[in-house]
Amino acid sequence: MLMLLRVLIVSMGLLMTAVSFGRSHFKAIEPGVITRTYNELIRRSHPSYWGNFNLDPLIKPGAIGLIDRDSGVFQFSGEYLQNFEVITSPLSEVMKLSTEHVKESKLEVNAQALKAEVGQAEVKASWTLNKKGAMVTRWVLTEKLHLKDAGRVIRDNLDLIRSLADSESMYDFSTGISQGFGVITGVIMGKGGMNIASLSDRSTFSISGGASSIRAMLSHASGDAAYNSVESEGNVLSFVWPAEELKSDGGLVPVAFTFASLDGEKVIMSWVQPITDFWLIFNNYGSHYVSIKVDYSSEEGNQQKEEGLMPLSKREVNIPLDSTNVYMSLDYMRIMKTVQTYRWKTPLGSWPTGVRHIDIKGSWPMYPSFYIREEAFSSK
Repeated sequence: MLMLLRVLIVSMGLLMTAVSFGRSHFKAIEPGVITRTYNELIRRSHPSYWGNFNLDPLIKPGAIGLIDRDSGVFQFSGEYLQNFEVITSPLSEVMKLSTEHVKESKLEVNAQALKAEVGQAEVKASWTLNKKGAMVTRWVLTEKLHLKDAGRVIRDNLDLIRSLADSESMYDFSTGISQGFGVITGVIMGKGGMNIASLSDRSTFSISGGASSIRAMLSHASGDAAYNSVESEGNVLSFVWPAEELKSDGGLVPVAFTFASLDGEKVIMSWVQPITDFWLIFNNYGSHYVSIKVDYSSEEGNQQKEEGLMPLSKREVNIPLDSTNVYMSLDYMRIMKTVQTYRWKTPLGSWPTGVRHIDIKGSWPMYPSFYIREEAFSSK
């Protein structure tokens, strides 16, 4: 049965949990499309997170497993880390994201309920999804869970993680654990909300209930999240929380999570994709000639790479995954010597995509500057 479930996860890009954990309407769609789209949406507001589209209750800090590279779905190994502590922090955030081809209608008030008290009047929230694959996610996030001292705890559990990786064919004797296998380190929890995906070129979805309860599902409004009914037309895949109609005590549900992967025995915090090296990509949009130096430390000792960067040109510098104390120096060829620098202590775990884009600007006689896209840092 477990093997059959794993085949379903990989083939559909979705883990179909019990109805008690989410309201679902399933239709066939290309493998992985739903979860990949949801991950892209989540990363608009939380760049280092993976989405939990189907509200899988097994998504918890300390869970060991692998993320399927095709679908982006976490596959739980059945084991958790040993001897770990989870820290709970309050969160007050409304996640309101959607793809293109989505139209949200204004909150409608049931005409028969207009004379009722404002909080009790029945309202309807609705969305039109005009393209197959269009998606809406709305969540009221109230709590964040994360492993205390995650890096140390993962290293303390290396033997357990290694054995589980081996059973999943994610371990090689010569290279160690493969990227994609690791541990969930943090989870953001929601008290109410929904994930909606259209599986046809035109679909609609709506949710109705008391005004105060619906607002508690979709905004920071106080009160319990609840609804009376949901309706849809066309092919719609939906996961709504609370899981049942007319129920307001569903507790919290995992919406998204952070994941630490292993590469051999190196722990890569906030892992979102496979990386083999770190890359510094320099784009010179100015008229200055630039001498680039990148110093770093690795298991081979202190290293340095040098590149010359002509005006209106591009250079790429790669350094190994175990690089630390990375020091970038930009020496601009000007009448007055100008050198600008920047330092990264530990790229591993802080560069989720493994890349830093450095844009260089300034034309004579303007003073040169650089901008690091991923960090929104400017030397000006």
